[in-house]
Amino acid sequence: MDKELLREITYTLLQLVPPGRVVSYKELAEIVGVHPRVIARFMALNDKPLIIPCHRVVGSRGELRGYSRGGPRVKEKLLKLEGVEVVDGRVPEKYFYPLKNMLLDP
Repeated sequence: MDKELLREITYTLLQLVPPGRVVSYKELAEIVGVHPRVIARFMALNDKPLIIPCHRVVGSRGELRGYSRGGPRVKEKLLKLEGVEVVDGRVPEKYFYPLKNMLLDP
């Protein structure tokens, strides 16, 4: 499938994650059918961070990864503004949004 189409699908899926919740690179990758690094690249290419909330994408164990708009510190601040706790550089599991489950059984 065309990478540009996969990128648009990923961005659309990410818009389903509500404020105050996160999703992992791995879960997005599983849904879209690509490697998590491809998802990371899509997030880095995001030129509409107010519309496509790439700060809501974290590692599978909640670890804050890079953020092209100022690094993990900015990502952490944005998540905290949305009410997400960050403990020792990680988002607790209770903040993970079950995107795959929501798609299968809304």
